[in-house]
Amino acid sequence: MRLTFSYDGNDVKLISQKRTEMTVPPSDPVKSYAKQKGFWAELRSNRDKTLYRHVMHNPTRNDAEIFPETPGESISREPVPKRKGVFVVIVPDTDKGEEVTLFRSSPEEQGPESGLRALASTRATEIMRFKLKK
Repeated sequence: MRLTFSYDGNDVKLISQKRTEMTVPPSDPVKSYAKQKGFWAELRSNRDKTLYRHVMHNPTRNDAEIFPETPGESISREPVPKRKGVFVVIVPDTDKGEEVTLFRSSPEEQGPESGLRALASTRATEIMRFKLKK
């Protein structure tokens, strides 16, 4: 099942769900991840049991690489205040799968003057849950 999402800042919406003939990436561990950081999607049963988990790079990035104008200076990362985009998540198309849940770590400030944020500095929390169309 190919799920296409859009995001505008922290607002994430499912914009399309499509059955697709393809090989699904293998599942990441479905247990012992409650305190982990990062971004992932889970396929869950009607009893809220995790059936499949896919860990991925955060597609709703909080910052961007900034390349220097002067040769020899370091590349830096800066906050992106108006984040918008689209991303795709693939999950198995199975009769047991009822919901998909997205998890994401929130960024934390690196320092009061820097304005920079860590990419995944807090434990991931649920940001979206939706029922699959059958």
